[in-house]
Amino acid sequence: MVLTNRSLREERKVERKTRRQLGEVGGELSALWRVLAPWVLVVTAIGIAPAAWWLARHYDVQAFTAFCIAVAGAVMLYVSLHLTRRRDLGRWHELFNVTASVGVIAYTVAYGPNKYVLIAAGVFGVASAMIWNRRHTSSAMRELERAAGGFGAAAGNVPVRWQQFTAEHMPQVKDSQMTVFANTPEVLHVGIELGEGEVPEDLTERGVLQKLTRFGGGILGGTTVAVGDYLDKVGVTILRVDPLKRPFPWGGPTAPGESIVEPIEGLGKYRDGLDLSLLLPHVAAKTEDGEDKPHSHMTIVGMTRSGKGLAGEQIDVCVATRKDAAIVLCDPVKADQQLGAIGEGAAYVLTHPSAIRAFFHRLVNVTIPRRAAFLGDPRRNLLGKVCREWEPGCGLTWLLVHVYEAAALFNNPHMTQLSERAASVGIQLMPEVQIAKHDKIDTNLRSNAGDLLHFGVKDPDDAALVMPPELLDMGATPWAWGNRQGGMCYAALGHLPLNRQAIPARFARPARDGSDITGAIAEYMHLVDPLDPVTAESWGEPYERFAAARAAERDRAPRQYAFAGPAPLQGAVLLDDRLAPRVTIPAEPLPPKPSAAERRSEPTPFDEEPETGFDLGDPYDDETEPGPEEEQAEREQVAGAVVGDLAITLSESPEAQPVLDEAIAELERHGVETEVDDGGMLPGRDMDFPEDPDEAHFRPIVHRDEALDILLDVLHAKIGEGNRFRWSDLYDELERRARRGESWVRKCRPILMGWGCIQETDTFGVFEVIHTRRGDLDDYPESPDGEL
Repeated sequence: MVLTNRSLREERKVERKTRRQLGEVGGELSALWRVLAPWVLVVTAIGIAPAAWWLARHYDVQAFTAFCIAVAGAVMLYVSLHLTRRRDLGRWHELFNVTASVGVIAYTVAYGPNKYVLIAAGVFGVASAMIWNRRHTSSAMRELERAAGGFGAAAGNVPVRWQQFTAEHMPQVKDSQMTVFANTPEVLHVGIELGEGEVPEDLTERGVLQKLTRFGGGILGGTTVAVGDYLDKVGVTILRVDPLKRPFPWGGPTAPGESIVEPIEGLGKYRDGLDLSLLLPHVAAKTEDGEDKPHSHMTIVGMTRSGKGLAGEQIDVCVATRKDAAIVLCDPVKADQQLGAIGEGAAYVLTHPSAIRAFFHRLVNVTIPRRAAFLGDPRRNLLGKVCREWEPGCGLTWLLVHVYEAAALFNNPHMTQLSERAASVGIQLMPEVQIAKHDKIDTNLRSNAGDLLHFGVKDPDDAALVMPPELLDMGATPWAWGNRQGGMCYAALGHLPLNRQAIPARFARPARDGSDITGAIAEYMHLVDPLDPVTAESWGEPYERFAAARAAERDRAPRQYAFAGPAPLQGAVLLDDRLAPRVTIPAEPLPPKPSAAERRSEPTPFDEEPETGFDLGDPYDDETEPGPEEEQAEREQVAGAVVGDLAITLSESPEAQPVLDEAIAELERHGVETEVDDGGMLPGRDMDFPEDPDEAHFRPIVHRDEALDILLDVLHAKIGEGNRFRWSDLYDELERRARRGESWVRKCRPILMGWGCIQETDTFGVFEVIHTRRGDLDDYPESPDGEL
């Protein structure tokens, strides 16, 4: 089982709840003590003074005791006056309380109990205690007003200001009442109870939302209106500071090796701080009301440079690393530029428009019927029942077909049919377009997509083409940021409440060079099950050729064609430096032999006539006609000589080595066995056998605790305190000393920041070393598989 951040969040939630309960108890005790403190002081001064006098008189230390009490009273008076230095009334009250109580005790100890002193102390003490309680009540009321949203006496509180504001600027809701839940410099969260005849739509018009934002002092696009099941109350959240203004790094895929039915978490954050997550396949009884989470197709919409491509890559790599899922990548425009980082994690990659259209045709007419027949036959699927939806463990791979630049495939009927038929068999279509106009994406395809990731657009009209109208009424403004904040979006997912869909979110930002994407694929793809045979067979010969080419490319190793050279010096070593060529003495060339064609077309010259007699037979009877085997052998000999000469000619140029390899591979593909003599040259680079685990130089992956110590030592020795670094500066050293990869190093970021060892800088991806002291690992438990 892989540890996800869901369990960590549950633990933090329980911890916060416990702290809040303890804080409430502590607050109640503190308030009780503030009420009882003056009465305790009066009882102490009147009741303890005679007892102190009797004890001091019994031991004959009256003068010394009175002196000590006077010194203690002076110290208490100084501290009290210092704490109340900004409140005149408080200072005078503290002066009376301290001096009167200490004076009564000191006088009684020195001179004995006096009825007049004790009566005065009792009367004035009770009066002082009542004044103290009145001050405490007034202060508590002011704190409650501030907690409820008051701005103070000068500006008036928020509910009063709301009445004045609506009467002058928003008469359609002038009878509404406002209750303030939170009023901080970052956010204003209120509830509005509407009056008779007032409805939530009176607050959701674009102009009214801007007035609400102006009233609360919020940022552009920071106002969200939440409407419940009833129409008499609404909730309004006005953000005064954008917590997603600065980008933040991506932490890598969550739950690799788990089933696709587990939520994809850690993609980003909502503006209220919650995690942005996706749940893609069908899940029965998922919602609180017992409703199923349907399997819906998803459309990604956003103007150019709005961050939708990077967000799509994060979704792709999270799906690709799940054990029972696979992705199919289609990009008819940018090909390798877009798919270079994520391509290795895809089950199938198509980059030509005609090939993509043919693939969609085969999906609709072959793949979907075969998968449906498999799921509907209890004798074939592994669950032994009729599966009306794709379910984990059924024997089929869940598929995500991600179509980049889908506008280039506009008016393709099979893509529309795919959106109509593919959901129940476990195939999700995810087209990506810049604007959802009728000439960019089919209207039926757009309507069949139940989920939407809406990134920034140019103006409200572009958003209205695809954004649900209820979200626009609730304050959704994707045009507020356009492409200035890459990754900002609205996650209009059908299984989420509308109140959650109306809150903006932002995807995390992967590394600019795609290293975390490729690193995650290289690290976790071994956990993924192969594509199921039903689907693979339904894709036909094009997929077979793609799979064979990919297998050949992955299994391909550098080849050595220096047949006359010495044996390699040692195993598992890359030969970076060429050895000096061995000097050989070429043999004298043999006279050229005519080809078979020449011998067939030209007669063999006569031998000299014998001295006696004449040969009256056919002069060509003794010449043997060359057969097919001889012609083939001759062609192979000529080809081998050509390749050998080519190898000698190109041996001095490393850049020309691929040309030689291609020529040899082509000859071998046609059945030509080549024996290349490169003049004794060794290859410039060769891959040998893997290391033997029994050898001394083999080092296993070290434990996490030791690896963290090595990481801190590298930060101390290589970077140094006060200096800045990037994660790429640590990869080679951690690989050499700890056998830990790039992904593990990046996952140490929250631990190091939690210990205070590093901090972020103004430059994205650059951190500063504060110290290299080790902290406590109890807050960062290790998962069963050893990951952080």
